Amino acid sequence: MISCLEHQNFFDDKCEICKKEYLFIKGLEEKGTIIVTKDVTANKAKQFPYKDFTEEKAKKLYEKLFLYYLKTLKDEKDASNKAKAIIIKQCQIRNMEPWAWI
Repeated sequence: MISCLEHQNFFDDKCEICKKEYLFIKGLEEKGTIIVTKDVTANKAKQFPYKDFTEEKAKKLYEKLFLYYLKTLKDEKDASNKAKAIIIKQCQIRNMEPWAWI
């Protein structure tokens, strides 16, 4: 996996490393672990298979997904279930237990 250590909290659309990481997460690029940095000493930093997924980030993602699905589905319960399913999937990818509010 390619991981950008410069943009750890978000993907920068102009950064080639972030683009490659996004493709990897979507399953469109070969698997393996590579950390790409601009500083040679930073290569020995921790290797993260996925970006950090905190409860705060999960709530923000849920809110955005819920509003998106609410526009397309017009049903609050279905929109909520779809958004929660995505949050649960993200937790499973990271071998985390979903939070109680899920």
